[in-house]
Amino acid sequence: MTEHIASLADLRHEIDVLDDQIQDLLRRRAEAVEKVAVTKRATGGDNRFFLRCGREAQILRRLLARQHGPLPGPALVRINRELIGALYDLQAAVRVAVLAPNKSVARWDIARDHYGSTVPMLLCATATSAMREISAQAATIGVMPMPEDGEKDPWWPMLANNGAETPRVLAKLPFVPNPRGRLADLNALVIGRCPPEASGDDRSLVVLQMSGAGVSLARVGSLLAQAGIAGQVLAQHTSGGQDARLLLDIADFHDETSAPLVALRAAAPDMVQDITVIGAYAVPMAE
Repeated sequence: MTEHIASLADLRHEIDVLDDQIQDLLRRRAEAVEKVAVTKRATGGDNRFFLRCGREAQILRRLLARQHGPLPGPALVRINRELIGALYDLQAAVRVAVLAPNKSVARWDIARDHYGSTVPMLLCATATSAMREISAQAATIGVMPMPEDGEKDPWWPMLANNGAETPRVLAKLPFVPNPRGRLADLNALVIGRCPPEASGDDRSLVVLQMSGAGVSLARVGSLLAQAGIAGQVLAQHTSGGQDARLLLDIADFHDETSAPLVALRAAAPDMVQDITVIGAYAVPMAE
């Protein structure tokens, strides 16, 4: 009995030692981020655009790839996301606008899970108010509902222009689903005014403006195949006039000059009125 108690005491001491080492490493991690911020300022970097969603995805993928042992993957991600969010302030203040009509808590929770407990968040009841907060720089990023076909007043057409201040899609949440959590089936998109960043495994969101209100999805699918684009239509929207806007989710990281999108425009110049890349996101990890 005495030996068993002594063994537990040794294990608890080992845990205390490990906790101290973890704390020391966390301090070093924070100091490294602080040096990054200092270096950026010294070299004229623009801290308004310091968010690196692609880089963050690469960090989490690397850590998950080397993960083994009893700690669950979602817990590892949550710990590191808490650390990333806590250190944002070393570079610039971050505030998250969450579009959650009727004060729904689900999207608030998914945003809090990703950005951590220390990042300020504000609740927005409408897409217009969320966009206003971002435009006024009261919010750095917005967490928006995943677009669905048939929505009466979708938010994504607001991004379908090439204005320098227009927000872009930067990420998709959750990056690692927690199959044990109540939010396992909920998805959201993150928008912000910094440029999207490739992570090495990405998808792009593209708004395709087509002439005619009754655009055949089969015809769109044929045009995508002709241009060598792997993707799908997430939603379509017609407002006023006869033109329809379709939201495409396509493989890889693109801008308007990408060869596949140039080929898409050339495939049906009489039908394709405009193509706007409204952002991209790192493909989330499957649990």
